[in-house]
Amino acid sequence: MPRVLEVGPRGFAPVVASTGDSLRGEIKKRAAIDAAFASPNGMVKIAASLVNPVKKHLDYVSIMRKNVVVEMQPDGQYPAMFDADVEEFTAVKIGAQGSASVLVCASTRTFVDPFEIVVLPKVPWSEVRLRKYKVLDRVKQRLSQSFALEEDALWIAALHSASVITNTEEIVAGPISKEALALAMKQLEQHRLAATGVIMNPAAVSGIRRWQYQYIDEVARIELRRTGYLGKLFTAGFFITDLISVDAVNNISYTYVITEPAKLAWMPMWADSEVIPADRPDDLLLGFVGYELLGMIVHNTNGVVRIKFAGND
Repeated sequence: MPRVLEVGPRGFAPVVASTGDSLRGEIKKRAAIDAAFASPNGMVKIAASLVNPVKKHLDYVSIMRKNVVVEMQPDGQYPAMFDADVEEFTAVKIGAQGSASVLVCASTRTFVDPFEIVVLPKVPWSEVRLRKYKVLDRVKQRLSQSFALEEDALWIAALHSASVITNTEEIVAGPISKEALALAMKQLEQHRLAATGVIMNPAAVSGIRRWQYQYIDEVARIELRRTGYLGKLFTAGFFITDLISVDAVNNISYTYVITEPAKLAWMPMWADSEVIPADRPDDLLLGFVGYELLGMIVHNTNGVVRIKFAGND
């Protein structure tokens, strides 16, 4: 059968398909389009596909809000405050006619001051008429993503500092290893905490994909081969973000093993992703003001351990 040529980035490349197969595929495509035009739902889908912007990458989704306690604060509650649990104490054995010492129990109250995150996106008036998609709606979506990016960047910086206050950094000479993850989780468990999350970047995921067969069980290997992603390991969920950078000069990067949200960090919110119109007609600009008023605190430094590994290996 004759082969067909397809134009690619480097010129013509052969495609392993016969002209008959190509023809049948084209007929199927046209039939599907005709069926879509024949139904109202199909027309809606076609219209939606025509007005969506062409994206360069996936939209960012917040990961840290899944790993900290987010609590809305009432107006006038300033600063935000929470009370720590009563610290543990031990009982003592006493003999007959003896007396036990009195233990005075007082818990700690912590105050958290707020700070602001502000975004001021503007769109030229002409863009509303020239773009095929609803550019103002897309700007609103991007505005929400900007909040998520800033929050996650601040949280990762906080975790990085808190991770070595009471725990010890695990160091790996090469790519991230299963042993390093196990040792980091051990440190949490020594504080009677469960490891529920692992926050890592694509460099760490690349190392996991290259683990040898003796490191993971058959079910996990199948999952990695099928999806390229390991959902859980040792009951901890994996969260991937490109906000954890790789130091290209020193070839190092970090991964953070964390405990459950209630025992790790708290984020009081006074204003959460509030968006109001803020046009500038004299400059022919349409836009919004995005505003957040919030606080952040890692209240339990026992609950996070960081792993340092070779980021580009």
